Amino acid sequence: MLQAIWYLANHIEFHNELPPYLREANPFGKWDWMQLRFFLWELDTLAREAILHCDLERGQEVNEWRYVRDALNKVKRTEEDALDIEEHSVFSEMSRIAHRQFHWQQGVTHPQLIRARKLYRHPEMDSVVRHIYGSSTEQVAQGGFAALASYMKYFAVEPRWFESAEKLLGNDIRPIIANLTSDYETLRKSAFETRSLNMNWAYTFNPLWLHPLISVENGKRIICPMPGLLSRRFTNGLYFDVAGHDVNVLSAHLGPAFQSYVGEVIKVAGAGEYQIIPEERYGPKKAQKDTVDWIVQDATASLFIEVKVLKMGVAVKTFLAPEEVVTREFKKMAKAIGQLYATLAEALKGEYPSWKSSGQPVYPLIVSMDNWNLFTHMVQGELDKLVIEELDRRGVDKALLETNRFTVCSIDEFEVAIQVIRQVGICQVMKGMTVGDKVGWLFSGYLRSEFSTELAKTIPLFPDEREKILPIRPAS
Repeated sequence: MLQAIWYLANHIEFHNELPPYLREANPFGKWDWMQLRFFLWELDTLAREAILHCDLERGQEVNEWRYVRDALNKVKRTEEDALDIEEHSVFSEMSRIAHRQFHWQQGVTHPQLIRARKLYRHPEMDSVVRHIYGSSTEQVAQGGFAALASYMKYFAVEPRWFESAEKLLGNDIRPIIANLTSDYETLRKSAFETRSLNMNWAYTFNPLWLHPLISVENGKRIICPMPGLLSRRFTNGLYFDVAGHDVNVLSAHLGPAFQSYVGEVIKVAGAGEYQIIPEERYGPKKAQKDTVDWIVQDATASLFIEVKVLKMGVAVKTFLAPEEVVTREFKKMAKAIGQLYATLAEALKGEYPSWKSSGQPVYPLIVSMDNWNLFTHMVQGELDKLVIEELDRRGVDKALLETNRFTVCSIDEFEVAIQVIRQVGICQVMKGMTVGDKVGWLFSGYLRSEFSTELAKTIPLFPDEREKILPIRPAS
């Protein structure tokens, strides 16, 4: 079953050909995954269940599409049967659907690969990566790319291939591969311990997310059921290693690295078309404060950008969470927004050293590392309520919510949005997100709706970095 999943996942995500016994899964050769009868997130769930229930050495050989089709249909039925949503839980359910499906729909992009390399290559973060892996961030990336190139072509490789890769890369990638590998029984135990036989069944954590490679046959081969999980693991998934190593590293090192990266994005995307003001210290010597992380200003408006790592908790992504759990997670976002409004209020009073209000619009913007998929909660006003509470706690005038409406976007969205802003101006882009019927829309959806022509002109940033991402094929 796992090899069939490998064929199907590679077919959807990387457009690999299907073997004859699975061609009925896509008889007309459609490349639009929406037209198929199965999805990557269902294969993700099926892989978890196969590990939990299938024996590698015994059982029916999966040599026809109908076996996989029947298993996928059981996944669909089990998910439907397990679902029991009360009215007050609808928005929690919509949120976790988005977190389960959207990343599979969008795929792992070149910008995401480049971003991970640049973030973790930051000097402080690179030292953390070296401590965890025994290799530099660049070496981890090269090892990951080498493994991905191999598993896009082969379901299984022998460990000696990773030994031979040292000749190609100039460093030993076996410790890197070992960190991404688990044996079958350990994965099965993990899947058993984390499973949920209720409405959370389809969303339960898949241990392949942490260890996408499986050692089988007493270590003679290493398989990768879903190469897409491998690509996610050594890019955004490096966060697992950092947080697991020392959570204090997130604020001490990852936060500044992320802030620095956003500054690079602003400078590269802007091409000198707007003024950029970085974070500064201000105020009396004994009580100095930090300005907002970045200010972008053009002839039409100013953008006050606060950069936050802000990962949404697993509970909201995985479980049909009670209201108090959802609220606890969204209070983290509300706190960041409150911080942004507090410093904006002081800037508008003239306290910033390098920026003074010209009377033009000022738009506060949170850029987060994670995509919070806030569309449902924003529409219902849940986040607004928490922000108002935070402003009251800080003693900040709530009128700013009306005069300077906040916006939240992920770094994926921001890298595109800042290029659209360069083309049409800050005010032209931001006013639609802050006033009218599109308040609370996902930034990506808003841009597709209102700026499709400008979107077509955006490009991946950091082309020099992109040229370094070259596929490395296994030696013949």
